[in-house]
Amino acid sequence: MEKFDTEIIEPEERKPVDYNPLDEAVNEKPYTIPNVNTSNVNLNAPIEEPRFAPPPIDTKKTVKQEQKPPKPDPVNPEMKNLGKKDTEMAASHMAKLILQGYEWMHDLANKGLKVSERKLNKLQADGEINLNAMIDYDYGKKIRAGDFFIEYNQQVANVLQVSPEFKEEVTPILEKVLAKRGIGMTDEQMLMFLFGKDIAAKSMIFFQQKAQMNMMIASIKEATTSQYAQAAPPPPPPPAPAASAQTTTNAAPIPREEVIAVEPEEYELEPKKRQRGRPRKI
Repeated sequence: MEKFDTEIIEPEERKPVDYNPLDEAVNEKPYTIPNVNTSNVNLNAPIEEPRFAPPPIDTKKTVKQEQKPPKPDPVNPEMKNLGKKDTEMAASHMAKLILQGYEWMHDLANKGLKVSERKLNKLQADGEINLNAMIDYDYGKKIRAGDFFIEYNQQVANVLQVSPEFKEEVTPILEKVLAKRGIGMTDEQMLMFLFGKDIAAKSMIFFQQKAQMNMMIASIKEATTSQYAQAAPPPPPPPAPAASAQTTTNAAPIPREEVIAVEPEEYELEPKKRQRGRPRKI
């Protein structure tokens, strides 16, 4: 191996420098200066616990909470002391009743579109329409007027309806709004309403049947009276007015028919010996 000649350079010796860091001026900071006066404080007394007042997390939110008005009382006083679950149940009851009333309004509208049978019979009795007349209802087709009204009433019976999709979409939103406003029906109130609804429906059916029966009795009376009027003999003709004296003298005498009395013919029976023969005419 080859050997290289290297030259070693030694560093120069430096003279020692006298340096003392404590000789520099002290730079005092504000937080190093004590701001507590301990001249009149008993240093042996116990130290008080520190008290901290945390700042508000969100100033805007606290201001809104302070300005928020108090919660209003529920519309139904019975729901004031109910829990959240019972309040939602009461709102659900009320939502069902509202939807049922909405459907009932549609049924009333469908009935209003119909032509009642009583009205048709009255118009026919007054001579304004004829239910047996043939009318045109389609191109080249005819139908009896009475049958036309029957088909029309069947078509408009369910023309307005509340769809199940509408109920599914509206029901949850309606329940939330009612629960927020404090509108609902407790179980007791719902039970009373169901009984009242059933009684009202049956009462309506009862009065409708009574009205129909009274109408049938009136029509039967009218038909019976008309039949008796046709069977009765016609009244005698009124007497002729008495003619004046002048008219009697100038007018020709009215011929009168002579009434000839016809006496019955008399038959004389022959002697008993001739019983087989006929009676002899006198």
